[in-house]
Amino acid sequence: MRKILLASLLIASLNTQADEQLYTQRYSTCLDQAGGVTYSMLDCISEELTTQDARLNGAYQKLQKSLSAERKQALLTAQRLWIKYRDANCDFYNDPEGGSYQRVMANECMLRETAERAKELEMLSEP
Repeated sequence: MRKILLASLLIASLNTQADEQLYTQRYSTCLDQAGGVTYSMLDCISEELTTQDARLNGAYQKLQKSLSAERKQALLTAQRLWIKYRDANCDFYNDPEGGSYQRVMANECMLRETAERAKELEMLSEP
């Protein structure tokens, strides 16, 4: 129970004002309502990850349309490597001996990395 509370506090601290630009208000509300319950927090993260993944894909498509064929290939290569990094990095958080706390942290990592990459690609596609 203590690890769940610590996970809740850590996620809440990660949702700072800077992160508010990354995530939807719906996500913040969902976490507040989850009350530190692991499966509820995981549901909140999953829902927001779906939103952020769509945002990432939209930003990728928009950026790709503005690039030459050579730069499109470079973006594709970078994106594939970024996905490998994100998946490996976040999987590291999911220590099988760490319990539900580790699972929450691994899922939050996926969300954070995806949202940050979406923001990065959106910035690259701005004129």
